[in-house]
Amino acid sequence: MTSPLLSLASLLLVVTALISAALTAAPILLRRRDFVSPAWMAWAAPVLGVFCLAAAVADGSTRLLDLATVAGIVLVGGVAGAGWHPPGRRLLLVAGLLGFAAGVIARWSVSSGAVALMADPGWSAIRTLDTNGLAWGMARAAGFVAFLSATGAVLLGTRRPARLPVGGLPARVYALHRALGMAAVLALVTHLTALWLDSFVTFSWTQLLLTPWTSSYRPFAVTLGFLAMVALLLTAASGGLRRLLPGWRVVHALAYVTFVLGLVHGLLAGSDTGSPVALAFYLVALLVVGWTLFRRFYSPPRTPKVPSDSSEEASSHSTAPGRETRKADSLRS
Repeated sequence: MTSPLLSLASLLLVVTALISAALTAAPILLRRRDFVSPAWMAWAAPVLGVFCLAAAVADGSTRLLDLATVAGIVLVGGVAGAGWHPPGRRLLLVAGLLGFAAGVIARWSVSSGAVALMADPGWSAIRTLDTNGLAWGMARAAGFVAFLSATGAVLLGTRRPARLPVGGLPARVYALHRALGMAAVLALVTHLTALWLDSFVTFSWTQLLLTPWTSSYRPFAVTLGFLAMVALLLTAASGGLRRLLPGWRVVHALAYVTFVLGLVHGLLAGSDTGSPVALAFYLVALLVVGWTLFRRFYSPPRTPKVPSDSSEEASSHSTAPGRETRKADSLRS
């Protein structure tokens, strides 16, 4: 059963994301160089879209049309936020706006019943909301979003941009790589805040940020999550300070540590570990990252093509008539 509060929250978030995306895209679509949207507004739409999807997952009310919101997050965040400059930049922005608009339709279809509750002066259904279940659901959803975003950033950053099989590449790949990294950090903040708000399993800020091994809930798994958080923050910081840190790539390689620790943390600490869907999710992530690493470090080097005997004979035959022609011309002269 869906939660009225979460349904309304997801609807409000995606509507705000659509408005923010429209304000950000308007100067680009109208080619107004005299007005540029601030950087925070360019990132507001994808951030709000991520929170909308997290609320939908926690509410258990996701729809197939919510995939359009994912497209809006990637396109608007990549083009307007991360500086992606593909040939069809304006068309991609329009597609991102349409994605957010479709997300509004999806969230409205789910929350229409919750909106009707506003006519009830007592709001009895909202009063009886299980706040513990809400906080835990948000923590689970944000944890999955953080892991998925970090995994996507690892996949895009594993191979050098020049070798990625995407046309037009370095700017596109780097923009999406950075957007996914920021989404992972924001989802991590939501994950920690929801755990702190949950009163069924009590976490203090000290346990979440400094001494996770003192937790009463699976201290070893929580400690692994704490280490994954530290690795993620160091990875994000090294990427942001790459122009000031000569050896930033060494620190940035902690992204692989983030992936491994986050995977084990999710398996040991998550309440969804026994679910076949969750297990398949972690398995697919492990296989995809493992295959990408194998292709990155163990792919055989490309060898230059050596012309075969047949091609050499063909070239000799093709040059022979030219020599005979030049000899005949010299005799005539």
